[in-house]
Amino acid sequence: MISQPACTELRAGMSISELKASISALGKFLEDNILHCSINDTLKLRATFFDQLLSILWQAHELDEQTISLNAVGGYGRQTLHPFSDIDICIIHDQALNQDESAKVSAFLTQLWDLNLDLGHGVRTIQDTYQACRDDVTIATSLLEIRHIAGSQQHETLVLDALYGDELWRSDSFFEAKLDEQKQRHIKAQGTAYSIEPNLKTSPGGMRDLQTLTWVARKHFGVGDMLTLRRRGFFTNDEYAELMECQNFLFRVRFALHQAAKRPENRLLLQYQAEVAKLMGFGEGSPLGEGGNIAIEKMMRQIFRAMKRIRELNQLLMAYFAREISPSAHSHVIPINDKFEIVDQHIHVRDEDVFIDRSQIMALFLLIATHHDQIIGISPETLRLLRQVRRRLMGDLQDFQACRESFKQLFNHPEGMGLAITLMHQHGILASYLPQWREVVGQMQFDLFHAYTVDEHTHKLIKNIYNYGADLQNGTIDKDRQLAADLYQKMPNKSSLLFAALFHDLAKGRGGDHSELGAVDARLFAKFHGLKVSQERLISWLVENHLLMSITSQRMDIHDPDVVNRFAKTVGSQTRLDALYCLTIADIQATNDDLWNNWKAALLKELYFATRKALHNGFENVQQLRVIVRDHKQDAIQLLQQENVDLEEIKALWKRLPLSFFSHAEANDIARYSKALLAHTKQPEHESQFETLILIDNVTVKGCSDVFVYSKDRPGLFVKLFNALARLKISVKQAQISITKDGYVVEAFKVLDFDDMPIFSDARRTQVLQKLYKVLDHDAQLPKVREPRTHKNFENQLSVEFLYSRQSTRTLLNVSALDTSEFMEQISNAFIKQELTIHSANISTVGERADNVFLLSNKHGQQLDKQEQQQLASLLNESVGND
Repeated sequence: MISQPACTELRAGMSISELKASISALGKFLEDNILHCSINDTLKLRATFFDQLLSILWQAHELDEQTISLNAVGGYGRQTLHPFSDIDICIIHDQALNQDESAKVSAFLTQLWDLNLDLGHGVRTIQDTYQACRDDVTIATSLLEIRHIAGSQQHETLVLDALYGDELWRSDSFFEAKLDEQKQRHIKAQGTAYSIEPNLKTSPGGMRDLQTLTWVARKHFGVGDMLTLRRRGFFTNDEYAELMECQNFLFRVRFALHQAAKRPENRLLLQYQAEVAKLMGFGEGSPLGEGGNIAIEKMMRQIFRAMKRIRELNQLLMAYFAREISPSAHSHVIPINDKFEIVDQHIHVRDEDVFIDRSQIMALFLLIATHHDQIIGISPETLRLLRQVRRRLMGDLQDFQACRESFKQLFNHPEGMGLAITLMHQHGILASYLPQWREVVGQMQFDLFHAYTVDEHTHKLIKNIYNYGADLQNGTIDKDRQLAADLYQKMPNKSSLLFAALFHDLAKGRGGDHSELGAVDARLFAKFHGLKVSQERLISWLVENHLLMSITSQRMDIHDPDVVNRFAKTVGSQTRLDALYCLTIADIQATNDDLWNNWKAALLKELYFATRKALHNGFENVQQLRVIVRDHKQDAIQLLQQENVDLEEIKALWKRLPLSFFSHAEANDIARYSKALLAHTKQPEHESQFETLILIDNVTVKGCSDVFVYSKDRPGLFVKLFNALARLKISVKQAQISITKDGYVVEAFKVLDFDDMPIFSDARRTQVLQKLYKVLDHDAQLPKVREPRTHKNFENQLSVEFLYSRQSTRTLLNVSALDTSEFMEQISNAFIKQELTIHSANISTVGERADNVFLLSNKHGQQLDKQEQQQLASLLNESVGND
């Protein structure tokens, strides 16, 4: 036990300011010595210090030592008191407090609040305490850890006697309540701790999983620590050491997190990770960039692996507890073969030496797939054997031919990607099979785009593909995945898609293009596993091009026949297109829960059907731009004729408008906009000199709302409009800009509101219209947007790339930067300085980054030459890159 410095010593009669100084001195001392002291000693020292402080204050109020007691409960009761954890106390009294006693208790609590302590407290009679325990298992759990501080010591004994007996809670009822509580907690965390910002307390494998073991052990076995459980045979020595190592590591991380956050934070948020890594001794933290941060990466990988081990050991112990606390009179046993059986819905080994034959490890999971409707998990004995053999492996499971055959069978089995693959992931068998998987276990992806580690993201992707078939069969498939599910069901060899999903990100973190490196790994895997050449080529192509469809749909103009043509040529076959479409949707949905929306679904589906048509027509028979324009005009004319619009006036209006106005809009939009423009131009007077017209449709188009703007051209118009929408918390998904022959600008935006949905409300549309008119026509000032806190942790790494453009007079530019409130203004200022014209813009936000593709021309209306491109890149680096 570490000794306290003199400046932290407490004595009776100290003033509030002196007590505050002692508390502060203790915090500073522990912070300075955290790396040199046992975390358990550190936490116990804090608890002991506050025991002394509370005792001094308690005694100063001269409360009856025989009838009233002060007790620590919860984390404070078990002496694991972190820097900003609540100091949970319970004041128990024999009978109702009289006026004098009530005043003294109130004064005592007031003093604690005056010290700015985070206090959790209850004041109850002993009988009320019993009743509270009966009514609420959380209170009963907290009081299991009651520890006497001052006053009557009898109350601690009475409460523990009542809780250890069956009067308040029977052991089996308490166990079921805590087990259900744990299950609900895991469900809320979506079954994983492998998110980029894990909750150290409540995520699967977090401290609550450890505490649940302790609570159950206290209640049923009357033991207070894991060491006693080990002595009773529930742990092996190795398992005990592993659990204590993981617990102490998480305790240390949480201690550092409280120090970094200066509050009782349990989520390891991005904004704290660099500081926590530094406090933990992993090295200096720095803002996260594209290359990641070594100190943070090392720390997070250890955190994820510790939580994974805790979850596994929790599962093992809870299964043993269940047998001990609620034993079954008769186990239901279903023999499978001479090596395995099903015992009470858990697969169980019949011989503890079965895994000496390594092929039986893979056979186990193949049996789980085969008997999926009878199995819900792995028996604790079998799990313990798996853990032991996992440590003893001298190579990879894929080294054995029999294992390779079982692995292929698993991926070909209709239920192989159900419970079987999840258990392989949770219990480290995938890591034991594939060295590439082992390298990405717990590997973070340093952005806000990826919400999970590489291995967890890949697991979710595989499950999404599996669910195409499962949800289709159950009738629970949603419309955005209906096409993918139909295509998946018709695939003759589904395992090719699943193997591609397995390898698509496994080369991340090695340096270089992970798609290209992953394709090489996938090709070698296919050869080693004896897959057909056609499978090998499809798998490696999918891995190398797994981002192609997403990038094309979101960055490129998919209404441009040349874009579709080139995409179709790259894809090359209907088989590849079907597989890539299924993979892309599952990948996006497995990346981030907030990433998928109707807009992305519509873009991908539209690109899929356009490409399928191109493939059927032999690539080159895609309709040319002028044919598209002609068809759109004819359809719009038919609609306008139904409304008795003067067609001569319409045709005169259309002569002023560029071809892009007609190629990028559907016929009903062309008709609606044309009618509005015609009426607008006939108005004798306009509200401003710019003759601005703004329309927001009250119907959704492809999952978005349309914003249409017509106004006299002037510098900065586009950025004003874009920033105004941003201030209204409206995100621009696509922008099309056209310049008329007489100096007007026509801008069409597809947008989503603050909730990532179209603008449904009439009131909201009116609000947006009024704000846009004020900004565009009356030069209203825009309020400053506060940057998200998480953006402070990312470097603004600018990417400038000039893309291929089929138009001889246009340059295609891709600019990617941190999505700040000023990035579009900074980009536009660079365009203005070089006197460039924006003809179109495709805008998307991916995590913390904004990805924008602009179609530009120089002041002469031509493509930018090499010198102009270099000048523009330099300007962008000055205005955006140095932000």
